[in-house]
Amino acid sequence: MIKKNILTQGNKIKADRLALENRLEDAQILYAKICKVDPTDAEVWVKLAETQRRLGQYSDAESSGRHAVRLLPNKAQPHHVLAASLHCQGKLDEAITGYRKAIQLQPSYPPSHYLLGNALMELGRLHEAESSLLYALKLRPNFSAALNDLGAVLLQIGRVDQAAVILKQALALNPQSSEVLANLGCLLEIDERVEEALEFYRRALRAQPDSLNVLAKQAELLEKIGRLEEANELLERGLASNSKHPALNLIAARLERRMGNHTGAVIRLEDVVSQPMTYAMSGEIHLLLGWLYDRIGQTDKVMSHLNEGKLKTASTADPDGAGRVRFLEKIAQTRSWINDQRLININTNELSLVDSPIFLIGFPRSGTTLLEQILDSHPDLQTMEEKPAAAAMEQAFLAMTSGVPNAVADLTQQQVDMLRNTYYHEMQRHVERRLDTLLVDKLPLNIVRVPLLWRVFPEARFILVVRHPCDVVLSCLMQSFGNNDAMANFVSLESAAELYVRVMEAWLDYERCLPLHYHVIHYEDLVTNFEIESTSLLDFLDVGWHEALLDYAQHAQQRTIIQTPSYHQVTQPIYEHAKYRWMRYEKDLAPVIDALQPFINHFGYAR
Repeated sequence: MIKKNILTQGNKIKADRLALENRLEDAQILYAKICKVDPTDAEVWVKLAETQRRLGQYSDAESSGRHAVRLLPNKAQPHHVLAASLHCQGKLDEAITGYRKAIQLQPSYPPSHYLLGNALMELGRLHEAESSLLYALKLRPNFSAALNDLGAVLLQIGRVDQAAVILKQALALNPQSSEVLANLGCLLEIDERVEEALEFYRRALRAQPDSLNVLAKQAELLEKIGRLEEANELLERGLASNSKHPALNLIAARLERRMGNHTGAVIRLEDVVSQPMTYAMSGEIHLLLGWLYDRIGQTDKVMSHLNEGKLKTASTADPDGAGRVRFLEKIAQTRSWINDQRLININTNELSLVDSPIFLIGFPRSGTTLLEQILDSHPDLQTMEEKPAAAAMEQAFLAMTSGVPNAVADLTQQQVDMLRNTYYHEMQRHVERRLDTLLVDKLPLNIVRVPLLWRVFPEARFILVVRHPCDVVLSCLMQSFGNNDAMANFVSLESAAELYVRVMEAWLDYERCLPLHYHVIHYEDLVTNFEIESTSLLDFLDVGWHEALLDYAQHAQQRTIIQTPSYHQVTQPIYEHAKYRWMRYEKDLAPVIDALQPFINHFGYAR
């Protein structure tokens, strides 16, 4: 017996050394041999499970981990290694339970908090993930992997400035980390620094040439900016390594959509939709499948994919619904600003139209991106695509007034001047103004801010783009949006319709109470009578028709990047297949049509 123990102890030391030297196959053989000799040695079962996991033998690792848990149910490490093996198999709920059990038994172990945060992030539970990662960093401040994942979480929930700080810390600790370099590429991509983003993706691939996730990020950006051959080369390379990789197939399907091969894209995505993947990725695939089935006329398959996609993205965007409520409350607050009768009697200064923005507003998916690209092709106009100039001005306004109901009416001329300066300062961070052009600020939901925009820029002109309300709501259901309070409303048909009603009720108030200088353009008329509708709008803007508008699609292709969901559509010639699409889904839209009917009537769509 003594000889057996001495032999086992020597094998343990040898196996540990092999594992440290990364000779994992040899270490696994020796650990398995020890477990056979002494099946009660829980420590070795833990090491065997960890080695099997590192070798990619996840099912075997799970089996070894369960054996270790049976032997030592009140110790953290067996639960941790079992959870890690489950995590690698995509059994995220079970993995989360295991990590939490390990944390309960040993709260001060940073890897359990880190991997718990990682699993929560994959499920789209981003705020919970943030808390777990922050705790891991509290225990181990220089935990570079936790810093990287925290940066990724912050990017996904829109806290870009904080993400930049965190990711730079992670890079300083691990300059060759492929994951950190890729996330910094994402950060640069958000800031539209496309070539720098691509270089970071290349650096990430040099650091880890077999990283299909990084390759997918690079291919995704190339597809988005229209460098399709380069994107296709990367996708072919990645899919040759793993033909079922969800992200690679999603981007390949987008590329096929660009080429008009909608059936091929459907076949591709249906082949991978059941693969293990993050909630966010699954949501994207289902939403694209819904769009594609609509495009090929299989309407019976559309809504199930859209509903599943929104279910997955809802858990990521706004798991507790707080963001959605905040935005609805914001609309109510903004509407209260026009209740002061003094507002319409304010003696505003007449300022130069050249100095004032033109606000292109509407509801998301109404055609604002298409119209923005058309207007940007006019040599006398310069557009700014969805930048936070008005948001920065609003934040300054709320800071100086708290946004009480009479705040807009009570603004002094000095405060108005300060707010104008805030707007221009933020605008200049995003666009380099061309001389002798009018600025068109396109951000659809600036429609909510109209009272403040009018008060600060009383001479401003507003372009309101409208589309049949049912088409708008359906299109919002078909698209994936960013994570913010406004977009949190697009997680279901009912919530999207409710937001539409709230926003357009507010617009009708503004239209009735304020002396706005505005022009309404219907999406359907624009795509049917392009020159007539464009000429009318350009006359309103005092710039007149220009032949360059006929080549707006080619002009759009010269743009570095288009950040809206319709980026792949606005570089195409005018098409009409999305006009009155809602009529194919009238039964599905029945629960919201009554709520939308007043706006169907108001905007002239009543049948």
